[in-house]
Amino acid sequence: MCGRYFISDDAIEAFDIDALNRVDGGAEICPGMEAPVVLSPDSSATFMRWGFEREQGGLVINARAETMAEKPMFRKLTTAQRCAMPASRYFEWRRSDRQKYAIDLAGTGLFWLAGLWRVGDSKNEFVVLTQPPVAAVEPIHSRMPLLLPNRQALVRWFGGEVPVFTDSRAIRLAAQGPEQLQMIF
Repeated sequence: MCGRYFISDDAIEAFDIDALNRVDGGAEICPGMEAPVVLSPDSSATFMRWGFEREQGGLVINARAETMAEKPMFRKLTTAQRCAMPASRYFEWRRSDRQKYAIDLAGTGLFWLAGLWRVGDSKNEFVVLTQPPVAAVEPIHSRMPLLLPNRQALVRWFGGEVPVFTDSRAIRLAAQGPEQLQMIF
């Protein structure tokens, strides 16, 4: 599952994004927030809200890449309404002790999270696609976002492929401080 991600100042400047609420060094994106999203490999970023509103309340923030075409909520979106969100790292919480980890890709300050979008009641909305974890992430969490590490993967995603991320060597993990342990869901 992907419950938060971060966009560095460098990525914010590269996309000429002003509207984010910034923290030191960038902006942390949480479910329910508006975030930059691209709808093609060459499009500029537009803002959408993270999470599909459910009729019974609450937000759906993730979808499994391997079953998205089967689920009624996502089936119609899997070909025509793909999107990608720029990210510098994402966060996971280890279930055993709620330790927060920052996860990024070595050698890059920017990658993409694959997603789907739809027109919501009040705002366009997106979900982040997830996949089974690579070996480096498996001790932390049972799912991870579908990462698009470079432009080539981004183009393949928008071209109709689902390029599952498999490079465990590229993953870098860093535990975050104890002040992060009490995450409010």
